[in-house]
Amino acid sequence: MRDDQPERDAADQLALAIRDELVDLQAAGISIIQVDEPALREGLPLRSNERPQYLTWATRAFRLITSAADGATQVHTHMCYAELGDIVQVLDELDVDVLSFEAARSDMASVDVLNDASYQGGIGPGVYDVHSPWVPEVAAIEGLLRRALEGLGPDRLWVNPDCGLKTRRYEQVLPTLDHLVTAARRLRTELGNGATPPSAGTDGVSTETPSGS
Repeated sequence: MRDDQPERDAADQLALAIRDELVDLQAAGISIIQVDEPALREGLPLRSNERPQYLTWATRAFRLITSAADGATQVHTHMCYAELGDIVQVLDELDVDVLSFEAARSDMASVDVLNDASYQGGIGPGVYDVHSPWVPEVAAIEGLLRRALEGLGPDRLWVNPDCGLKTRRYEQVLPTLDHLVTAARRLRTELGNGATPPSAGTDGVSTETPSGS
């Protein structure tokens, strides 16, 4: 980041550059575009009296990008590991259709916070911890999805890993994504048949479509 101008000015300049990229992608016929925002929470000032001003210019810079999207373009954003409760009041200001974030490690802790927020768009809590070599079983992923369904309902829920997959090897990623798809299909079948999926932990289910950077 440049040190010869205010951070908010640098944010606006970066936003305008990313806005051009969004416009180009849209012109190429891409109708679902993800604009990552990995540092909104991390940039939050330690002094609480400085936070409102920071959030005002930070969300404005983000909207410089998303405001270029046509009505038919679906805009996603992904936020890295963060205490979303600290910024939940401004999420609606980002003007995105779907918000994805880490949730596998934190056991869906952010779902209740987001469910009570003014933001009522789609939510993609991660169900695969991409920073671990462990390959989660179908039941583990299904358990996390059930927890998310309890808080969000099926109309808002998107199925995601916690983040991008570049930290993992193919022999870890491929079976995990297969398990993720299997778990999602099981729950879609239940919901399609008119059944209410049992809560997490019921019937022996334990706790646990890519996005992220």
